[in-house]
Amino acid sequence: MEILLLIGIGVGLASVAGLRAFLPLALVGAFALAGLFGLSASFGFLADAVVVAALFALAVAEGILDKVASLRRVVGFVMLPIRIASGAVLFAAATGAGLDAASVPELAAGGVVAGVVAILGIVLRPASSGSGVSPAFLSAMEDVVGIVGGIVAVFVAFVPLVLVAFVLFFFYRVRKRRGRKYEGLRILGD
Repeated sequence: MEILLLIGIGVGLASVAGLRAFLPLALVGAFALAGLFGLSASFGFLADAVVVAALFALAVAEGILDKVASLRRVVGFVMLPIRIASGAVLFAAATGAGLDAASVPELAAGGVVAGVVAILGIVLRPASSGSGVSPAFLSAMEDVVGIVGGIVAVFVAFVPLVLVAFVLFFFYRVRKRRGRKYEGLRILGD
């Protein structure tokens, strides 16, 4: 039963890492520093105050760059491997695995979860402001889900996955609504 809880926490953290790479790492490090989250010796470096501060700074930079409309798509593709690695580390850290050959399944599972979420985020997120919803608002939604999901994931399993699924569904609905808006007017939809 305990392993299912740890897997649920790992899936929740990895799914949040698919939206924001550094924010869940920083939150896990902060919780570990405060003694609220246990890390194996392999991931003990996350509980260092300097590492936590650096991760929070990187999270802020990622959030700011994501709000710049002309850079958003490029940032999404550049951050894809980092989000996958972040998800792998978070899943392995949540399940208590290390960084050796025996923890490859945990690292792979976390990477797959974060990768699927990151790719769906890139594909489903509306490309321009013509969707009726501001790209800055969509980015702010990802920030909120990153913060709330990262905090909730440490205490409640699988709930952050529901939050991430809601954001991805919202992106899909906005994209679909934009497609219907220009239906029949192909030149305006491009």
